[in-house]
Amino acid sequence: MLHRAGYDDVTVFERGERVGGVWNHNTYPGAACDVPSHLYEFSFAPNPRWSRRYAPQAEIQEYLEDVARRHGVLERIRTGTEVTHARWDEQRERWLLQTSAGPHEADVLITACGQLSVPKAPAIPGIDGFGGPVFHTAQWRHDVELAGKRVAVIGTGCSAIQAVPAIQPIVAQVDVYQRSPGWTIPKMDFPYRGPTQRLFERFPLAQRIDRMAILAFMELGVLAMTGRRRLFRPFRRALLGGFRAVGRRQIEKAIQDPELRAKVTPRDEVGCKRIMLTDDWYPTLAKPNVELVTEPIAEVTAGGVRLADGSERPADVLVLATGFNSHGFVAPMEIVGAGPRTLAEEWGQVPHAYLGMSVPGFPNMFLLYGPNTNGGTGSVIYTIEAGVNHVIAALGELERADARRIEVTRQATEAFDRELRAALAGTVWHAGCTNWYVDENGNDPSQWPWLWSTYRRRTARIQPGAYELSTSAGDRVRTG
Repeated sequence: MLHRAGYDDVTVFERGERVGGVWNHNTYPGAACDVPSHLYEFSFAPNPRWSRRYAPQAEIQEYLEDVARRHGVLERIRTGTEVTHARWDEQRERWLLQTSAGPHEADVLITACGQLSVPKAPAIPGIDGFGGPVFHTAQWRHDVELAGKRVAVIGTGCSAIQAVPAIQPIVAQVDVYQRSPGWTIPKMDFPYRGPTQRLFERFPLAQRIDRMAILAFMELGVLAMTGRRRLFRPFRRALLGGFRAVGRRQIEKAIQDPELRAKVTPRDEVGCKRIMLTDDWYPTLAKPNVELVTEPIAEVTAGGVRLADGSERPADVLVLATGFNSHGFVAPMEIVGAGPRTLAEEWGQVPHAYLGMSVPGFPNMFLLYGPNTNGGTGSVIYTIEAGVNHVIAALGELERADARRIEVTRQATEAFDRELRAALAGTVWHAGCTNWYVDENGNDPSQWPWLWSTYRRRTARIQPGAYELSTSAGDRVRTG
């Protein structure tokens, strides 16, 4: 997008050996997107050849590499290179970076580290003393043979509901350890066969219409989770009630055992935790070699998992489907802005940024997929595109003013933060359940509490007065 806007002096540092981010690192069995393929793609690079309604991991990885190759940006990407430290040089008005390959200087710094990139290990006593292989779903050990083994999977979130059905046919036993159940709805996945792919190739409008229909459905889900106006409340209750009825029907259709039904039926409000899409989770839990364990874990032993009731379940392999450290945003990189003040010091206990992108005291720096740019529904690709549009608009302001520095004002940041917190307070994510969006103090640095079309609109231009520019002559002016 920067290249298409005329900015060619761009260097990308990627600590992985390939581009692709989450789709490069998460290669566990069954890994796939839970956003339909036609919305989980760049608007400027539609792919009519997706093999399925919901693309699998390897296909998304291939698509991302192909886009980078076709648009001539692979040669600008330095893979296998991690940025460990970035510091704003006030006198030179430049960013000084320390990377695993040496120092680097830049006029503008864009952090695109991903919100869910650092795996989180559970704090379970004895886990280091387990006698067999232990690995996180994001660090899957493909060298570990699972056929005929007893596998313990800790967690029942988005990666577990994909991995467990994929490994169930080959293992001797899989024990799934659940802390609390989450709501699901049918995924209704299906293949795109040759005639359908040719239709999308010959008539691109058909794919665009499908993309718009998916986005409209997603926005409907957002309204159900965030709508607060009094006139909207009956509609919101009806939407959430509909999701709840579909989720219960899915459980009842697949599971006959009343005890297992009770274990997997959530008691939280729909959407308070992330709604998961699946067609095979509940049928898998009903298989004879699968056991859903809800008794709390006391410790991991050398040969298995000991529960709070004193019983021990044997295991040969331990799989951690326990999510990510979700509120780091730039971790483990350290960023020092003007002042000097680190980004961690500026944020304190709660990460925050204007439109999730800009932080006062950190000139010429923009975050992609930063604080409060996640959603209970929606495509991250869509969000990232909106963020880059904002970066391009900011670079345009620099050029028009013949300026060297652009920095969001503290006044604009604080006003946005007040607006954001007020909107978050009425959402379903703050309905009292435990989720990864909200921290132990009730702060939510993750969710965007409005429509995603609203995010795209608000990031498309630079709001008058939101940013301050410093010209080459040393003058300071406000945007607009």
